Amino acid sequence: MPKSTSHSKWLVLGILAIALFMINLDVTIVNIALPSIMNSLEASLVDAEWVVNIYILVFAVSLITMGRFGDIFGRKRLFIGGLILFTTASFACGLSQNIQMLVTSRALQAFGGAAMMPATLSILNVAFKDGGRGPAMGVWGAVSGAASAMGPIIGGLLVDKFSWGYIFLVNIPLGVIAIIAGWIIINESTDPAAIRHIDWPGVGSATAGMAGLTFALIEGQRFGWSSPVILGSFGVFVLGLMMFFFIERRSQFPLIQLQLFKNVNFAAGNVVSALLMFGLIGILFLLVLYFQIVLGFSAVKTGLVLLPMSAVVVFIAPMAGRMAERNGVRWILASGMLIISLAIFFMAHLSINTTWQSLIIPLIFAGVGMGLIMAPVNTVMMAAAKVEQSGAASGIMTTMRQVGSLLGIAVLGAVLQARLASGLISALTNTAGIPESIKTSIINAINDGSLSAGGMGVLNGSGVPETVQAAVGQMFISEFANALNAAMVVAAIFCFIGAVAALFIKNPGQFPKISNAGAGNVAEGPFLVETKGFIPGDPDYLKR
Repeated sequence: MPKSTSHSKWLVLGILAIALFMINLDVTIVNIALPSIMNSLEASLVDAEWVVNIYILVFAVSLITMGRFGDIFGRKRLFIGGLILFTTASFACGLSQNIQMLVTSRALQAFGGAAMMPATLSILNVAFKDGGRGPAMGVWGAVSGAASAMGPIIGGLLVDKFSWGYIFLVNIPLGVIAIIAGWIIINESTDPAAIRHIDWPGVGSATAGMAGLTFALIEGQRFGWSSPVILGSFGVFVLGLMMFFFIERRSQFPLIQLQLFKNVNFAAGNVVSALLMFGLIGILFLLVLYFQIVLGFSAVKTGLVLLPMSAVVVFIAPMAGRMAERNGVRWILASGMLIISLAIFFMAHLSINTTWQSLIIPLIFAGVGMGLIMAPVNTVMMAAAKVEQSGAASGIMTTMRQVGSLLGIAVLGAVLQARLASGLISALTNTAGIPESIKTSIINAINDGSLSAGGMGVLNGSGVPETVQAAVGQMFISEFANALNAAMVVAAIFCFIGAVAALFIKNPGQFPKISNAGAGNVAEGPFLVETKGFIPGDPDYLKR
């Protein structure tokens, strides 16, 4: 293997940047393509939720375990293996002929991403052990932020110019280049001191609990909220959660160090962080559906309308990090969550007549709120953990963000489904000119969650006059907008809860600035990221 040189280490950074760009891009790029996926694969809203949530679920429950595997078996080995799986799964996603294949491929893609992500900072730390870590970390953070911000625009262009499959196929050339270059250039590394024990009971109970909750929230409308299947899924969630806490409290090598939550700042910071992602991912999911299904926007126009929110985040986040160092974080975090809550609330008036121009100001304010939170919330949580616990703390932070994203889609999707079903059933009951058999077919499609983005497509070929079909289609769009409003109000309430949680945070005073963090850590300002042991791939650490 080649020895590290001043040139090769920057080539290593370039390879890691490609992988990091792919992983972060696929978190946001998929949202913009959901309406096209629903139309092309004749998929329902429930199916669309699974396309997003299966990725987040698998990613969340695999991150910490994959990080440990990298330390034990080799960071390069896991990175290249994850990259191969991610690239192959992306190819399968792009060629999917049905929703089942797409969801399965997305799960494999997430597993590959979870194998890659922890290794990126570990490999970077080894490559830059002789200096240059600060600029390298800056590039790492910039690539992560750029990928997330560019996702809607790139996705919109690919969907409009080609098809939705290209949002996944675009990963193929990037992945092949990174695999070949990584195999040649990156040196293998392990952590001889890494704990070789894997907390499999903890992994299993956490996975079962989160899977049960996700299934119940997404499939509740289809099976019925009081059905044995859904009640049983909620039961699996509760049992899995109880078992997880029982196992972690008694494990010698726990998956998550629960004692960290005894620190109020750490606990409250994680709540704020999770609810931030709940609001961010949730409203992106809702607004993409609104712009394309209700207003009929193209994918690229949808991305452009959402761009101001992402742009403001990139501008505000560095300022907020410096403000936190000088003035403390409590009121910055509380203000940020309150601004997001109010911005979402003021967007909860969607209708078929709403103009995109009227949403720009609330979107900008939502971006301001998010920018105020991202850096300071990391600061307060890392300051709450001891230096030797920084790896465990950062792992929890990343996992909680993924849980917040997961619940954002699942909870708001459940509200959307329930409100849409009740509104459409009520409207159909009072609509004349539609045969009862057709009404029954539509109501059954609503109740089992199989109604697609086409709305009243079940009327095609039914013999119902076109004028009535058009009226029913318009009714679907109107009720869809009303249902989105209900979900937006719920998102605003959860973000307000985040503002309240932020008030429990105590300003920790002057955050430590570490000039020589040692071989296992990288320090930049108030952010301390442990690079010996598990490294989560969280782009928010170094957005400064």
